[in-house]
Amino acid sequence: ISLSNNIKTTKLKCMKKFFFLMFFFMSAMLHAENWTGTGWALKDGYVVTNFHCVDGATNIVVKSHQGDYSAKVVATDESSDLAIIRINDAAFSGFGEVPYSIERKQCEVGESIWTIGYPMMDIMGEEVKFTDGKISAKTGYKGDLSTYQITVPIQPGNSGGPLFNESGNIVGITSSGLNKQVADNVNYAIKTSYLLNLIESALSLD
Repeated sequence: ISLSNNIKTTKLKCMKKFFFLMFFFMSAMLHAENWTGTGWALKDGYVVTNFHCVDGATNIVVKSHQGDYSAKVVATDESSDLAIIRINDAAFSGFGEVPYSIERKQCEVGESIWTIGYPMMDIMGEEVKFTDGKISAKTGYKGDLSTYQITVPIQPGNSGGPLFNESGNIVGITSSGLNKQVADNVNYAIKTSYLLNLIESALSLD
């Protein structure tokens, strides 16, 4: 019971610290179009998301319960579909205590995992959504070593979201899924070891 309560408390803390990202793009035809994705607090105004969420963005706005803040891309790894942005808004007062850590150790097949994010907001609304599942395989699409195959349901808008283990720490970044006409509930998350490599090579967060 104590372990269950601790996990529940950790999930609630993570949700309270969660951030919704809205990305504004300009299309090739110069007509403004909007995309949305999910991101999560790293440290000191840094936010993690997917590269495909910010690729080509001319303006990035981070929307949270605290307000809306402008941000810019500071580090990317296109091959791993990872990006780190930083809030550069004078109105931003900081994240406060971030209630999770990033795990480098690889997950095991069958391990329980969960995510929170903002999928399909035009249909499902703006409230944060929780889904959970298991690690299906230690490799992703066509044996990709950088990703896990997961049973956690994700939709457009979940991209860039955090994948948590049962201890409430981050083990992956949700990224994509197979078309349901090909296979049902086959989704992928980028391993955190690739994110940590990006952080270590591109940023100074000490």
